[in-house]
Amino acid sequence: MVEPVIGNFKDKVAIVGVGTTERWGPMPELDIWAMAAQALRNCLDDCGLKKEDIDGVVVGQGTGQPTPYDAMVERLGIYPRFTCDYRPGGRLFGPSVGLVASLVYSGVSNYCAFIYTNNARSWGRKFGGEGDEAGTNLMARAYGMTSPGAYLAMDFNRYMHRFGMTERKLGAIAVAQRKHAGLHPMALMKDRPLSIDDYMNGRYVTYPLRVYDYCMINDGAVVFIMTTAERARDLKKPPIYIIGLGERAGYSHYNFDTDFSYLPYRDTADQIYKMAGVGTKDIDILYYYDAFSPFLLFMLEGFGFCKVGEAGDFIQGGRIEIGGELPVNTSGGHLSEVYLQGRAILVEMVRQLRGECGARQVKGAKIAQYMGASPNASSFILRR
Repeated sequence: MVEPVIGNFKDKVAIVGVGTTERWGPMPELDIWAMAAQALRNCLDDCGLKKEDIDGVVVGQGTGQPTPYDAMVERLGIYPRFTCDYRPGGRLFGPSVGLVASLVYSGVSNYCAFIYTNNARSWGRKFGGEGDEAGTNLMARAYGMTSPGAYLAMDFNRYMHRFGMTERKLGAIAVAQRKHAGLHPMALMKDRPLSIDDYMNGRYVTYPLRVYDYCMINDGAVVFIMTTAERARDLKKPPIYIIGLGERAGYSHYNFDTDFSYLPYRDTADQIYKMAGVGTKDIDILYYYDAFSPFLLFMLEGFGFCKVGEAGDFIQGGRIEIGGELPVNTSGGHLSEVYLQGRAILVEMVRQLRGECGARQVKGAKIAQYMGASPNASSFILRR
């Protein structure tokens, strides 16, 4: 059993407020600071705190216009005793939750806000292709590896050959998440249903991945606030407690590995389930970093929800849909709600555990888990 790499936060730190922009992008009418202000206001309304209560701020950098921490707190009128930037990259979302929890748990901050705003769509940000000036890996561009999706496509292609997986089976992920988006008023794809035949007729972006296997670059802002369990009890909404946190660095961002990153996922799973005192059978709702749909296969196997090579069958028959045995990404996720590098997923987790999700509410949900993609495999577990 791997020891947790960070302190045991079980039931000691809680998420007490979440807020977002009024809608998801593109939002050319709002600059990056206005989006942050809107999300902060909604988060403060959600938990009943005032700006003056916030004494810690972590500013998550998006993939659009930079938002330096000093400019952010100045423009929002917050004067914390601690503030810092947190580098961009969706794979780092899980560790950022651990950072905020650490600041609260250690006493550095009483009420710590994580502020994330991203105008990548309006900014014209691209990942790969001719518009990606920096390139994702300059040495590999000559071989066609011009985007993160190209690497996932090759990983999934190898997975298909190794385990007998099919493209049609993979389509169950995109179809399930589109169904969930249809129940979410803010989801960008809420009015665009997707059948498995629609999926199979979708164009390839990088074989064997289709357009429906890719996340959507868009605009939006998310703010969440954490505090101690003791302080959380006095606030407006029921606290959502962190009961498990873990992470493990994997391989280089754009290198292939022989086992689909199972090792860092398994190490992370050992940490979080030990801290939380639960196992995979106790998870009511599962969330994952779905920049590309095959990530779910690798994580289901790496975290132990099914055996290696069995994820393709595991996700069939409505199992991962709302009403199924293990609902996954109930908001629609990056594939069908919005891509904000995991931050909007945390909002959905909190609202599900509070019972605030209306038509897409998972009945009786008490425990939710997030799985972050390797490299920098990460995970956290929340309970109501």
